[in-house]
Amino acid sequence: MIKKVAITGGTHGNELTGVYLVKKWQKSPTRIKRSSFETITQLMNQQAIKEVRRYIDHDLNRSFGLTDLADKTLNSHEAKLAKELDGLLGKKGSKRPNVDFIVDLHTTTANMGLSIVVSNKSIITWRAIAYLCKMEPELRVYRWQGDIENAFVDSIAPHGFAIEVGAVPQGVLRADLFLKTEMLIYHLLDYIEKENSGDKLELPTELEIYDHEVLVDYPRDANGDIMAMVHQKRQDRDFMLINQGDPLFFTLENKTITYEGEPRYTLFVNESAYYEKGFAMTLAIKKRVLIKD
Repeated sequence: MIKKVAITGGTHGNELTGVYLVKKWQKSPTRIKRSSFETITQLMNQQAIKEVRRYIDHDLNRSFGLTDLADKTLNSHEAKLAKELDGLLGKKGSKRPNVDFIVDLHTTTANMGLSIVVSNKSIITWRAIAYLCKMEPELRVYRWQGDIENAFVDSIAPHGFAIEVGAVPQGVLRADLFLKTEMLIYHLLDYIEKENSGDKLELPTELEIYDHEVLVDYPRDANGDIMAMVHQKRQDRDFMLINQGDPLFFTLENKTITYEGEPRYTLFVNESAYYEKGFAMTLAIKKRVLIKD
């Protein structure tokens, strides 16, 4: 039974949808109140929110690995903040965590639409996602498997995932995607209420998902400078197939670099925050997964 849910926003301080949804619910908590469990809200990186920056020293959403949480020598702003938040919402790996389910709210500059990024294997997490997909058919699911140790915010709790909505410029609110994110949260809370109440839910028995395979970097010169940009025919084509020979990058010399791999789906295409991380997009395989009772 889920007893406590946390809705977190502002993990990245320039992604305002989550920030202002949390502020909305802090002013009107009855909107997220349900009878069988407690819902709390948390603004995560308040200094970055104040400065409208992604982070102060480094990415908070990569700071919740058990190794880093246990390392007392790490003293950056986000490293210290991660330990505080883990104490508040975790502790990670605890048999008696303070929060059972975390949904972390994000936006992306990529054309990802309404999407979920999940790395949790729990049955409750995947049943919740199945319910959301039933309620919102446009919702897409991306399973991230790119890290040896999951260091995302939602990994603090036994169950949870992140919501990614785009395309939204950094530091900007878009009403249409704000409302879609808000409605997705209400669906999630309704699902947990029904599960806690023992309602018989008719959920999809399997889901179509996009499974992470590899990160694709920009072409670079010997100094590490970018030599090409995402090709105009690939721009905004998130969750769309790329085949061998399709345009991938466009050089500063107006030459096209084509894709030479196996057919895959491109995600987070030309995400602005990922320039510093060294990739232009991710490639994924589309597959169907069974949803267990």
